[in-house]
Amino acid sequence: MIKLIRRNLLRNKRRTFLTMASLAMALFILSLLGVVNDAMSFADESEIPDRLVVRNAISLTFPLPEAYEARLRSIEHVVEVSPQNWFQGVYKDQRPENFFPRFTIDPDTFRTVFYEYEWDETEWEAFAAQRTAFAAGRALAEDQGWAIGDTIAIQGDIYPINVELELRAIFDYEDEAQERQMFFHRRYVEEAMNNPGQNGTYWLLLDDPDATPAVIAAAEAMFENSDNQVRAETAKAFAESFGEMLGNVRLFFLVIGSGIVFSIFSITAVTMAMAARERTTEVSVLRTLGFRRNQVIGMVLGESLTVGVLGSLLGIGIASVLIQGLTPILDQMGFGFGGFGLDAQTAGLAVAIGIAIGLLSGVFPAVAAARLKIVDGLRRL
Repeated sequence: MIKLIRRNLLRNKRRTFLTMASLAMALFILSLLGVVNDAMSFADESEIPDRLVVRNAISLTFPLPEAYEARLRSIEHVVEVSPQNWFQGVYKDQRPENFFPRFTIDPDTFRTVFYEYEWDETEWEAFAAQRTAFAAGRALAEDQGWAIGDTIAIQGDIYPINVELELRAIFDYEDEAQERQMFFHRRYVEEAMNNPGQNGTYWLLLDDPDATPAVIAAAEAMFENSDNQVRAETAKAFAESFGEMLGNVRLFFLVIGSGIVFSIFSITAVTMAMAARERTTEVSVLRTLGFRRNQVIGMVLGESLTVGVLGSLLGIGIASVLIQGLTPILDQMGFGFGGFGLDAQTAGLAVAIGIAIGLLSGVFPAVAAARLKIVDGLRRL
């Protein structure tokens, strides 16, 4: 039986290869969509439950007054409040390898709220004491070839100022993607801009994660009647909001994926039906020689299932190689927060779809071939 399946598949090598290639390409695109969708969620699996984010209720592009910091600190269960701003700017040029997250922070409160970062105490003290200092993750420092004492210049774009900074501290983090970012003093930017007194976000550390709903409600109610209303949310919800800015991406990917699956199913089904019709006389001869109907069904299904499995494995292999090549580039650009990679769930889904397509596209031709009367089959050319 296995020999018959192999010979039938190799009888028309071009058709078998093109069918397998089309299935592989479809599942490659489907796998890539799934990976991109997961990466765009920006959700960190190691979310810290005792940390909240407060930002402008309209959009992140609208800042909040500096005076909000003290008022937020007065809320029950809030241990500390730390301001943070996305500076952006241009380092050297616009090439992807020179793009990485750049934030301004308050060294007096940062370590209390973001306690999971690992620092050398001497380096941290040097960074905190020098207004023009900056701190970088170890992965970023290695990528850029920086060492303690090196100076860099960043040309402002969102903020209309240029900054010159000296590397005074290198931090470590469990997730290497988080090591590809840098921090420098918020006061340095404030003074260069004549102290506008504004912040992009406020990060709150709570003494009890169970108090999260109460703190969120209190923070939003506190500024409900102000000119700058706020939105308070968990760190995970804040990260996921970046994906929401792009619209309903999940639905978009679902529609594309469904269209791909339906199209490739139709192509494979038509191909298997053609192959089965071409062998109508041969199937009748096999029946005459003593092959049972279930053996005929197994032979045709085996062909379609082989195409489905090999096509899906080929598609996953292509996706895996491409993703491995793109991951370092995306990490350097700061898009690695969602864990850009082909996980077992996505790969398993692609294989399952390939097997399902193989079985479904072969079952109808197989049953039709098995049901055909021997005499009728021998009469056909």
